[in-house]
Amino acid sequence: FMTMAERISNERKNLTRLSGEFLVSSRLTQRGYMVSLQWGSTIGYDILVFDKDGQNAFLEIKTTASNPGRWPLQKKYAHPEHGAISPKRHFVCCVDLAASRDDPRVYVFPASVVADGLKYAYSGRFSKSPTYRFALDAKPRGRTHEAEAATLRDYIKADTYIDRYDQLGVAPLGK
Repeated sequence: FMTMAERISNERKNLTRLSGEFLVSSRLTQRGYMVSLQWGSTIGYDILVFDKDGQNAFLEIKTTASNPGRWPLQKKYAHPEHGAISPKRHFVCCVDLAASRDDPRVYVFPASVVADGLKYAYSGRFSKSPTYRFALDAKPRGRTHEAEAATLRDYIKADTYIDRYDQLGVAPLGK
C-alpha cells in the first residue's frame, strides 16, 4: 500500500504533467493549430498536431515545476532515430513551470536537438541509468570547471526554441 505522502507526491506529479500538456495544447490552439491529446503512456507522444493537408507533428511534453530549466528524460531521447516516429516529425516540448508560474516557458525542441544536447551533456558517455538529466544551465559531464565549456542552453541555443510552434511543419487554420 502507498502511504498518504507517496499518494500526494504521485498526485502532484500527475498534476504537473497534466499542467504542461494542457498549457502546450492551449498555446497551440490559441495560435490556430488543430490538436489531439493522447491519454495514456503507451502511444509514444502526448499531443498530435495536424492540419487539413495531412501534415502532422508528434509532441512529447516534459514538465518541471520544481527545478528551473531541468527535466529528467528517458534514455530513448538520446536516440530518436530508433523510435517509431520519424525524428523529422517528432518534437519534445520542455515546459518550465518552475521559473515563473505566471509566464511558464515552453521550449519546442526537435527530437534531434534534444538528442544532440544529451550527447553533449554526457560527453557521449551515457550512464547505465534509465533516466538522463537535461539541464539547460549545466556544463557537460567532466567539463564543469572549464571556463570555455558552454552550458547546454548555449550549446543547443535553447532560447531560440521558446514558443517556436512554427517549426512543426503544420499549418495553423486561416494561414
